[in-house]
Amino acid sequence: MTKKSLMQRFDFLTIKQGTVRTFNKEIYEVKASLVVKNVQTHTLKKVEDIYYDIRTVKDKHGKVIAKRKSPNQELFIL
Repeated sequence: MTKKSLMQRFDFLTIKQGTVRTFNKEIYEVKASLVVKNVQTHTLKKVEDIYYDIRTVKDKHGKVIAKRKSPNQELFIL
């Protein structure tokens, strides 16, 4: 079993045009300045407001780059 690397908080913001998916199935586009935009409602939120709700982080090609299995865990780099 390979040990997964812990993702430092907000490291995923270095990706360009990525998305994050929350445990309640909302999808957000990663924007500049620690902001994400909901793809359905177009509302903007600070990453810090949804950080612990983030389940999956994908890059612009749809490749999963980080994930957590439960809200109590930290994000791990895949």
